[in-house]
Amino acid sequence: MILCSRTVAVPAPQRERFLAWIAANRVVREAHGILLELVLEPSRGGGETMVITAWPSHEVFDAWIETTERDRLTGSDVHRAVDYRPIRRFEVVGGYLNVPALVKEEEHR
Repeated sequence: MILCSRTVAVPAPQRERFLAWIAANRVVREAHGILLELVLEPSRGGGETMVITAWPSHEVFDAWIETTERDRLTGSDVHRAVDYRPIRRFEVVGGYLNVPALVKEEEHR
């Protein structure tokens, strides 16, 4: 598994549209193998947003980069309204994810 991180400058007036765009395109990304996508904001305000994605392999991620489905998403008004920084890839070499606790937390929302 690999994780990718990318900072994104999201203008305040575009924040809700950006978050809705991420949610609306989940099905397309999952169909191409994405395992997760998290949007992080600084907890004390200010600074840039960070997007974290997980992929099963470099090959699956590279296939996503090359697909025309991705081109359709990156050609959208919302994608052009924010400023993306370079993507950084990380190998997952250890750690864990407590899926039952995450599911339980989601059920409480």
